[in-house]
Amino acid sequence: MIHAILKEILIPRTKYLGRIDWFLGKPVIKVLSGMRRVGKSSLLKSVIQNLVASGRYSSEDIFYLNKESYDWDAIRTYHDLMELFTDFEKKGNHGKILVAIDEIQDIEEWERFIRSIFADKPDRIDIIITGSNSKLLSSDLATFLTGRYVEFEIFPLDFEEYAIFRNESLSEQLFLEYLRYGWLPGIIRMRRDEESVYEYLRGIYSTILLKDIVRHFGLRNVAFFEDLYRYLFSNIGSVFSAKSISDYLLSQKIKLSPETILTYLEYGQKAYLIHLAKAEDPATKKYFEIYNKYYVSDMGLRNSLIGWNPARDIGKILENFVYLELIRAGYSVRIGRLKNGKEIDFVAEKRGIVKYLQVTYKLGGETTIEREYMALESLNDHWEKYVVSMDEMSFGVRNGIKHVRILDLWNIL
Repeated sequence: MIHAILKEILIPRTKYLGRIDWFLGKPVIKVLSGMRRVGKSSLLKSVIQNLVASGRYSSEDIFYLNKESYDWDAIRTYHDLMELFTDFEKKGNHGKILVAIDEIQDIEEWERFIRSIFADKPDRIDIIITGSNSKLLSSDLATFLTGRYVEFEIFPLDFEEYAIFRNESLSEQLFLEYLRYGWLPGIIRMRRDEESVYEYLRGIYSTILLKDIVRHFGLRNVAFFEDLYRYLFSNIGSVFSAKSISDYLLSQKIKLSPETILTYLEYGQKAYLIHLAKAEDPATKKYFEIYNKYYVSDMGLRNSLIGWNPARDIGKILENFVYLELIRAGYSVRIGRLKNGKEIDFVAEKRGIVKYLQVTYKLGGETTIEREYMALESLNDHWEKYVVSMDEMSFGVRNGIKHVRILDLWNIL
């Protein structure tokens, strides 16, 4: 199996490889988490290839298992895993061992195996695991692995990676394709026709829905769950109130509490399907309960269900894109709600530095310019403020607020 991996042609995601490499050899468990099909398996294989190529590990010292492969279907519990690993140790004269397990959440009580080998041989064993659902969320990892891990959330391709994979230069035409078909690595080699790409993406969505959410959490009201997420996907970037949905359902003679709706949305977060952006007052740091917004992890999944209609949706699609770029770059992101009722799309903070961003499609006329700049102009602090749009020309600086073309967004992150 390892020799097959070494022969695979993989396009490495260098932005992750450097960060992961820094922790290799250190006595912490490395966890690659994220939504299904974002490329965790390929990234893990790239790590293995690099380690063998650099001579830091021989292939004989790597214990690799991919739980999604039929070859390992018999490994169901941590007992099975421990027995397999014990046999591996006995068969070789190993120095340091790399344990690399893909989609480990499918093994019952996997954490007992990881804790055991880590406690017994913390200096002899390097551990990297991947997983896709709630059992590898930070909140659960803190319980399972009690501070002995570092987590890398793997996102779908950013636009620069997408262009590299497609072997094309950055352009507005490619950017619109990127927004239309989404950011999962699996679509790169596919024909650029909507029917085949969206059929593939709907299959992934069904797997996430049925395997990672419905089956995992034992949901019974599957039809409502599907309707809720279709509604959510249609309204990305809109203020979302569980109570307003609950009230609407009650008018339709469907009784479902706001608490249940929020729980259903939390399941989507635990499967890395959606992200929650909470609203706060930038001046007081006070959080609001009813102005929260949700964004999707992959626009292609959303478009495969709702349809691609840029005339209707381009503003919210761009807002979703900017949100993901911010969290991908390590920012903590909130929605800004000002006392005067105005809204700032994103308040992004990293290492104590704050950036304010407004996102719009085009700054076509004075009315649009006034609307987009007004909320930022009402802020009375020294932090950088930006308006981001798809305009081809730059509008420069107005009252200290910088205009940034969306294809130049990475220059300010």
